[in-house]
Amino acid sequence: MFRFVQYYVLLVLVAFANFTAQSQTTPLGSSKELQNSLQQAKELESNGDLNGALSIYNKTATAYWVNGKLTEARDIFLKAASVAEKLGNQNALKVIYTNLGMVFVDLEQYSEAIAQFEKSLAINRSQKNKAETTATLINIANAYKELGKYPKALDYAEQANTIALEINDAKLLRNTYSLLAEIHEALGNSEKSSEYFSLYTAFSRKIQREEQLKKEAEAQKIVEEAKGQLQVIKSEKELTEKELSEKQRVLETVKDSLDKVEQLTQEQKLQIDLLNKENALREEKIKNQILVRNIFIVIIAATIGMLGLISHYYLQKKRSNEELARQKAMVEAKSQELMQALQQIKKQNRDITSSINYAQRIQQALLPTYDQLVSYIPNAFIMFRPREIVSGDFYWFAAYGGQEIAASKQNRHMIALPNIPKNDFGFLIAAVDCTGHGVPGAFMSMIGLNLLDVIIRSGLTQPNLILNELHKQVRYLLKQENNDSRDGMDMALIRINGDGRTIEFAGAKNPIVYITNNQCFTIKGDPVPIGGLQKEEKREFTLHTITIDSPTSLYLFSDGYIDQFGGPENLKFTSKRFREMLLENHNMPMVAQQEQLETALDEWIGSENNQIDDVLVIGLHLTGKPFKIDSQT
Repeated sequence: MFRFVQYYVLLVLVAFANFTAQSQTTPLGSSKELQNSLQQAKELESNGDLNGALSIYNKTATAYWVNGKLTEARDIFLKAASVAEKLGNQNALKVIYTNLGMVFVDLEQYSEAIAQFEKSLAINRSQKNKAETTATLINIANAYKELGKYPKALDYAEQANTIALEINDAKLLRNTYSLLAEIHEALGNSEKSSEYFSLYTAFSRKIQREEQLKKEAEAQKIVEEAKGQLQVIKSEKELTEKELSEKQRVLETVKDSLDKVEQLTQEQKLQIDLLNKENALREEKIKNQILVRNIFIVIIAATIGMLGLISHYYLQKKRSNEELARQKAMVEAKSQELMQALQQIKKQNRDITSSINYAQRIQQALLPTYDQLVSYIPNAFIMFRPREIVSGDFYWFAAYGGQEIAASKQNRHMIALPNIPKNDFGFLIAAVDCTGHGVPGAFMSMIGLNLLDVIIRSGLTQPNLILNELHKQVRYLLKQENNDSRDGMDMALIRINGDGRTIEFAGAKNPIVYITNNQCFTIKGDPVPIGGLQKEEKREFTLHTITIDSPTSLYLFSDGYIDQFGGPENLKFTSKRFREMLLENHNMPMVAQQEQLETALDEWIGSENNQIDDVLVIGLHLTGKPFKIDSQT
């Protein structure tokens, strides 16, 4: 799971406002409207109206993108880029390159996505746009992470973090810290990952708090401005009255002063002259006294200076001795503090490990048991290897039936559904990969387990309808309509009907593999997850139906096995190698197949690597014959 910073996604029309001001149109929708719009753009380009053609190309590409037609969106964005290059419009080009990169991401063509992001990065750097440069660096880092090139991903993520710190952009900092946490986790640097995850959490809370304070400040500002305007009017009135009163008083004072000046007599002038002469004699006497005083000051200053020099050397030596004693005491105190901190850390680690072990017991208690699965499908296995103590992957199994068949003591684990025929029954099996692993992934798995149980008990049994409802519930519980949380889950879900001949499948990014008559087939899930970002107006998953007329081996799995690094060249295991191994071993009993999968994974990881993700593989063997279920109470 990853997060791309989409600075321009679905905002193409805004970025090209200069081109669309003269040609406003209604939103594009049907295939016919899109084809007509594309033809109009080609005609404008042929007639030399490049600005008009560029505007329509971008609208059309965006409409295809939003409707999930990624290949068409890619081709039209490439035409838009060609027109923008002819115009020399750098602002338009950086937007198109970024959107092309995001389309390639949706197509899971990450190398092509990086090439487009690099073009956008060059323009942003030339324009010295630090915020958009940071966002593009984050996109490149995410793409390298998806390719498993973690050192390259780390380099770009650290560049993004440096610029985000320089411009002090809280949202970009939050995104870089989240990305750095994921990369370090993938590299096995758990301590560094935890440090960055703490920063990510702190900035997320800071942003939410600042947004709330901003709203409150805006409201307070409106009130204060109203009060201020009222006070200004009142003050101006009082000031005008005061100024008039003051001017009247000054005029009266000046008049009185002039009267007094005119009353000065000649005698007063003579007295002033006499005082001036006395002052001159007094000043001469003072000068003599100052000269004598200065001589004494020089002598005293010299004596004090010598005493001060002696005292300085004495105090300096005393301070040096005191500083040495203080530093020694500090070292001893610091050593004591470090020992106490070490003991505290050890205790915290024991407490944390104990808590996680308890959480593991809770998670295992909530998961369906292997015995429940094989009581209905005997030839089956569940390979479940959490990367840490608790897991972000989980498996789910539910047997359901009508009121009569579910009432049997043999079928005590069946969920009774009143909305289906009383003798009808079937089985639902899912392999689920939640965002993250360890404790965060385990929290998501608890949400998924609970929601799946609630949904099936509401009467839904068709896989695509279950995924539709699960997606809505996850986005509602995580409040993703109001934030940019990308948390969610990938999953493969199948329903096996009681006749043993019909399997229905729906997937959120994850596929299923089945082997029949020595041929291996793969059905891909829809390229969107449960929860997380939703670009389309409504998310609906596709239902696939498989008819079984001969013995068939069926496999559901998360991406942990195929993404594991190892082997002679330290590469991913890959889905191709995984399918070839399943085909080679599919005639063996399911338990033996699990042993082969376990051994192959251990050998692939070897002694030089660590398990990088949770691993989950479910294997089922179906005969194509009806299941025998006791319907007697």
